[in-house]
Order: sequence, then structure tokens, then C-alpha cells
Amino acid sequence: MKKFLLPFVFVLLYGTSCSQSINTTLTYSVNLPVKKTAKAPVLILLHGYGSNEADLLDIAKTMDPRFITFSLRAPQPLKEGGFCWYEIEFLPNQQFKYDYGQAKLSRAKILSFISSVCKAYNLDSTKVFLLGFSQGAIMAYDIALGFPGKIAGVLALSGRMMEESKLQKTDPSQLTKIKFFIAHGNSDNIIKIEEAEKANTFLKEKNVADITYRSYEMPHSVSGQELNDFRAWLTKALLPPVKKTDSKK
Repeated sequence: MKKFLLPFVFVLLYGTSCSQSINTTLTYSVNLPVKKTAKAPVLILLHGYGSNEADLLDIAKTMDPRFITFSLRAPQPLKEGGFCWYEIEFLPNQQFKYDYGQAKLSRAKILSFISSVCKAYNLDSTKVFLLGFSQGAIMAYDIALGFPGKIAGVLALSGRMMEESKLQKTDPSQLTKIKFFIAHGNSDNIIKIEEAEKANTFLKEKNVADITYRSYEMPHSVSGQELNDFRAWLTKALLPPVKKTDSKK
């Protein structure tokens, strides 16, 4: 769960500091939009267990140029190096023991960051997208299910839903508006692909209308084809909703 591998290398230039004052305890990097708009849409990158904010930055420049992208570092340092959103004990048969209390604390930090950064940069708070890999995807699900009014879309790569996330009290009318892109590897040896299938089923049962589910021939990683797919999905997600015409005219 530490880090994904891409079959190619991107040259990436990004800013690590700026004049805006962000009220946060999280370490982060920012990639400013290439194409200027009145209020930029927001992409928040959440890395996997044992990694850091640099892990997902290779994909930031490949996204729609209108996005401002923030890659966050998880607050929990690990003894073996890297960081996590909450500590995990790895059990046999791809099972996990974890502290949901830590996940809730990390969730609060992420939500606070989103609010603060939208104000500081004058961003479009109605177009905040979360892209998470592995544990980052788990956190993205947790935020979307608990606070759906804060999120426009989720890209959940090689992740799963915690049972505690599913049990959160939420506004169904807000949840159904969120767009989801769910992707997983057929040969994932860390998180079973069945977890992605269960997340897809759960969201359908909650009447979420816009769900894209994709599986790929890969392990616990991100493939080039997957990258192309979610890049196109993210651009499409920025399009205004199609107005329904009155067929009774």
C-alpha cells in the first residue's frame, strides 16, 4: 500500500509554497492550474499507507489544466518510514485491523484543509474532487459518505470502504449527487478486487447515479490505461449537467 508504480515517468514542476495563508497542520504540495478560470476546480490527492505527498504528484500535471491540485501528507508518521492516515495491523488473507478513531481525526484535518484552501485561493468549493490511492481511497470514501455536501467527486483507486464509513449518518440527497470513479487491479495482492465490487454495489444501493467502475490487469498499482481513463473521466465530470427537455411539448 506504500506507493504505486507508473510505466512511464513524468517531468513535473510544482509549487510547495505560496503567499496564501492556509490554516492547517497538514504538510502539502500545490500544483497551480495552467488554464486560468474565475474559480478553479479543486483536486485533492490522498496517498496510500507508508507513502507521502510526493507519491501522487506525478499525475498532477496530466489532469485537466483548469484544476488546482493539492497533494496532502497524512499526519501519522510510521516507524519504518512514510506516513499514514491511520495505523493498520496487517492480518492474514488480506484482512486488516485498524483504529477508526485515527481515521476520523485525519478526516477532520482533510475537511478543514478543504475549507481553508477554498477560501484562501478563492476556489470553486462546489467542485472539489478527491483522488485517493489505497488508504487514500479509503479516506476519500469515508469523507464522501460522511460529508457528501463537501465533495463533487471521488476517484477511488485500489481501495475499499470501511464498515464504519457505511454506517455514517448522511444526507441521501447529497450523496446521490457525487460522481464516483472506482478502479482496481484484478491481481491486487493487498486489497482484494471484491472490495471495489462491494463499494460499487453499496453506492448503487444508495441510488448514486454517476458511478464508473473499471478493473485492470495489474497488481496494487496504477496502470497507464487507468490513468488515461480517470483523466478523461475527471474532465468530463467538470461539464455542466445536461438539462432535461420536456418531451410533452
